[in-house]
Amino acid sequence: MVITIRLAYGTDEKRQTILLHRGLPVSALSNRMLDKIVHRKRGSARSTKKKTTRKGKSVGKEAEKSDDASTHKITEYFPLRRSSRKTEKQLEQEERDAMANAILTGSNEEFLEIFECEEKGRGIRTLRNFQKNEFVVEYKGEIIDLRLARIREREYAKDDSIGSFMYFFKYQNKQYCVDATDETPYKGRLINHSVIRPNLKTKVIELNGSKHLILIAKRDIDIGEELLYDYGDRTPCTVAENPWLLNS
Repeated sequence: MVITIRLAYGTDEKRQTILLHRGLPVSALSNRMLDKIVHRKRGSARSTKKKTTRKGKSVGKEAEKSDDASTHKITEYFPLRRSSRKTEKQLEQEERDAMANAILTGSNEEFLEIFECEEKGRGIRTLRNFQKNEFVVEYKGEIIDLRLARIREREYAKDDSIGSFMYFFKYQNKQYCVDATDETPYKGRLINHSVIRPNLKTKVIELNGSKHLILIAKRDIDIGEELLYDYGDRTPCTVAENPWLLNS
């Protein structure tokens, strides 16, 4: 980039500026050559001098150019840099979109492993780390209202081979139940209970008009940990039949 500098000639310092402007090293020239360059510049300056008004102000083209140069903005030479940083709202929206995609596609299912436990039967452990508040898996099943859930619950109780896979929850002041009794490939239904050391917690979200009961990390979870959450049922009859709800 060439920068035009207005010069006052006659000093070594200004001579150096002239030579640097022309791209020549000062040390490479003799004093005689320096004087010639300065005299040549002085002559050029005299020949371009314009008329002045009575008050001594220049009215020539050189003054007009000077005025024009002073009105240039720095942005004409250096373009503005737009910030690429995302706002907090944008980051939050991206997190919500990522969670919605993981729920709808069931992408975390592949990172969960079924294992056999002598005391509890089947359980689920992780094949990767999960961070606190990260979506882990959906408790996937048929969402029904409370009336139908109670009817099915009585029917299931007649068959000892049927386990308890019904999760009751409240959403917008209305009671619902996720019935995950039917065997499916979805692993959320096999996660065991713990009121003492849960590492998951439940949350209800709505996507495209449908309710989803999801499990998110209550704390950081390491690879190989068993996934556990509090089933939350404290009704006397349920606790009487399942005392492990309070001591596991």
